[in-house]
Amino acid sequence: MSAENCSELSAHLRATSLAMLSEAGTRFEHADRGVIGRFLDSFKSAPPGAGYRHVPASARQMHAAVVQHHGAAEAGRDFLFAAVLAAIGDTLAAPAFLQLPPHIRGHQLRHVERILTNSGPTRAACALDDDLFLKDFGLASLRMIAAGSNLIDVNSGVGRSILWKNGLRDLPRRLFLFARLGGFRPCFEIHAHKFYMAEFNEEGRNECYRCCADLYPLYPGVRGMIAGSWFYDPVVAAISPRLAYLREVPERGGAFTLFTSFDDGARRNALVKSATRRQLYEAGRYRPAAWTLVWPRARHQDWARRHPATGRAAP
Repeated sequence: MSAENCSELSAHLRATSLAMLSEAGTRFEHADRGVIGRFLDSFKSAPPGAGYRHVPASARQMHAAVVQHHGAAEAGRDFLFAAVLAAIGDTLAAPAFLQLPPHIRGHQLRHVERILTNSGPTRAACALDDDLFLKDFGLASLRMIAAGSNLIDVNSGVGRSILWKNGLRDLPRRLFLFARLGGFRPCFEIHAHKFYMAEFNEEGRNECYRCCADLYPLYPGVRGMIAGSWFYDPVVAAISPRLAYLREVPERGGAFTLFTSFDDGARRNALVKSATRRQLYEAGRYRPAAWTLVWPRARHQDWARRHPATGRAAP
């Protein structure tokens, strides 16, 4: 998307979000700029590496006060959707949004347009700890940045416990990796979003990696990109070859993959859409595991220079 087209669409979507917020204010007395503004401000001082799931205590208190005042959970849902609308209005006029490369602004605006024109799913997800709400709120407030197949959490990190997740034999390699990385946080962390899976394919994923690389200059303290999923497990390439690119492309670009755990989340996510994986699991021939991908900044940028998008200059 060109810079001119981004500006036109941004102006239109900002006007739409503010009109929707004004309409919400006529139905819901707490949806005013004062209360909503304080709610949004509470998210601006998140600790380094806190991640998009971090909800400040003061935000929880404001939300709880709304629910208590009205005596209904639906009031809390209305409050959170109003916060999303207000955040969109603020973000689309903010310098931090305007300095994003045009192609990344285009990705972001695609999600904003989705939220505003098909608001039902976002409204339904408006609960303070609902992952889908936190992702849309993250997009609205620029805590998350849209990038092809995935969203980028710009303030994430890895827990130090990952050093011990594969026993003593793997400890030296992991110590070396994080020493090379310069620490455990902050990092970009990429996440899929169930509300937008249209680009979840190899090219959409490569676009996500390029967007991360293009964002590094705007986030000079970020050490690299991380991700976590069952599909980084090396055995997945043999079981589900069409998913092999998810691990192999970053590894060829210098990323590391680390075993994390056998857990219910990995098992559930690995089995939900594949009869083959379910059959192998039930036969005792496959045990889903969570793995972590770590892509150091310099190696990631080098990959992006060697794999520019068609029609777009390398970063």
